[in-house]
Amino acid sequence: MADISKDLFGLFAGIGALNLPNTRLVEPFDGILGMFYTKIVNQAEQDGAWFAEQAVPSGVGRALDLCCGGGRSAVELARAGHEVTAVDISPVQLAAAQKRAAESGVTDRMSFVRADVTTLDLKRQFDAVVIGGLSVTLFDGDRRTALLRTVARHLAPGGRLLFDHTPAQPGEQEAEKVFAVPIKLRERSGFVLVGTLRRPASRTQFTNMSAELTDEEGRTTRHLTGFRFWIDSTESVSEELGRYGLSVVAAHQDPEARTEPQSPSAVREFVVAERVR
Repeated sequence: MADISKDLFGLFAGIGALNLPNTRLVEPFDGILGMFYTKIVNQAEQDGAWFAEQAVPSGVGRALDLCCGGGRSAVELARAGHEVTAVDISPVQLAAAQKRAAESGVTDRMSFVRADVTTLDLKRQFDAVVIGGLSVTLFDGDRRTALLRTVARHLAPGGRLLFDHTPAQPGEQEAEKVFAVPIKLRERSGFVLVGTLRRPASRTQFTNMSAELTDEEGRTTRHLTGFRFWIDSTESVSEELGRYGLSVVAAHQDPEARTEPQSPSAVREFVVAERVR
């Protein structure tokens, strides 16, 4: 497990420092908090439709969904008729994606692979590669290089890479948001705190979550996690992709822009790039 404590800020760092009993630092996308995060992300219902519409302009084809998470984009791609391979390293996320596929009746057009996307090599190419849920922004340095090499390895000439990110806005200042959501899981109930700290000057956005759940006998457990996104300008992304034979052909505003305070994300940009070599 990575040192999650390095990505905790403010209230969440304070919770971690208290050393309260029955408190665990957990991986961001697994366990209770992983399921909760998937539920939040899946509220962006138009994301998958946008990816499906943009994936293969000439019709249907083969699509690779990297960091597929709970499967909202992968399932929409399959519903549009594409043959989809969905990849994620988290068993919790893959289980959620498989459940969503079964409920949508598209399992016959989907395959699921549990793997690290930085080392993935399926030995075949696809008409489209999709990286949704701001997943691109979780990678930086050598891991970002490895991710883009995976894209280049699997994207057919003329194929499309589709992803979303959160570029810094002109004059954007540091901003912090925290909100609470009540939850109930069978015999346990409580709340989840979700917080974001966005620092455009240092290219970072931190997302923290803390769950506190009490069972029917009054026993309380706490789960705490944090991770960071990297903020990149549209220009820097375009330059970076060029090193892997990819050319940005379009950038679209978030198809489901959220302005309510209980959104864990800043304004997103959706990018279409094509493999030119």
